[in-house]
Amino acid sequence: MSGLIDSYKKVYENKNNHIWLFIISVIWTIMSSYIDIKRGNAFTLKQNPIDIIFNIIIGAYSLQFLYNAMNNINNGVLPKFKEIQPKAFWGVIKLNVIWGIYALIALFIPIIIYIATHILSLAFLATLPIIFFAIFVYYIFLAYAENFNSKGLLNILWLFKFVKPAFKSLYKKLIIFILITVAVAVIYILIYTIAGLIGIDTIGYIADDFYYMDIIMNAIAGYFIIVTWYFAFPYSLINSYYRDIKPILRKDDTNNGENA
Repeated sequence: MSGLIDSYKKVYENKNNHIWLFIISVIWTIMSSYIDIKRGNAFTLKQNPIDIIFNIIIGAYSLQFLYNAMNNINNGVLPKFKEIQPKAFWGVIKLNVIWGIYALIALFIPIIIYIATHILSLAFLATLPIIFFAIFVYYIFLAYAENFNSKGLLNILWLFKFVKPAFKSLYKKLIIFILITVAVAVIYILIYTIAGLIGIDTIGYIADDFYYMDIIMNAIAGYFIIVTWYFAFPYSLINSYYRDIKPILRKDDTNNGENA
């Protein structure tokens, strides 16, 4: 639990930047909602071009934050947005594209199983190992954030090598952050419920069943997700990365050097 508190404390050391993070979340929500409304569904979970652009911006900002923290630059606090290096943008695009392709290829397995058997539960079970291994990709991003070098980090076999040394630490942190997220989600639903009971949830009609409160609540939810899953959670894994993951990467570099 101390790791959770320390992670949020580090993320909130530079409080001024959180004003900009919330403003970005509001702008992101408004622009994304506008696109979705134009498409005919304000509540879709599909990624639109605005979502992709902002994911790249926040992803690059996250990598820059982790780079500063891992290299003790400016005490590792949230940097200014103008300090984001081009390598951070390039890294978040490159890693997401490559590992996204790996994920799509892996998801063909449950799809094929469902086509062959028409048993949805069997296809769902086949996705569980994919989800299990996918969490370890966080260490790939941490490895890139350490020195902004992607050499050797595109090998999908790394995920299998990370399991034994890092499983306990990673999933212990993951469960804690999921519980925090669930607790926030419960409060989020409770606020919506109370707003519905007193009738303020339908003030400011925008489109269909979409109102001003939806914009506000979605922006708050987006801000929480950014702070938690782009900054606090990966920051909490830094010690585990150095202890459990970096020796594996270093050993592989040494072996490659000897075989050269």
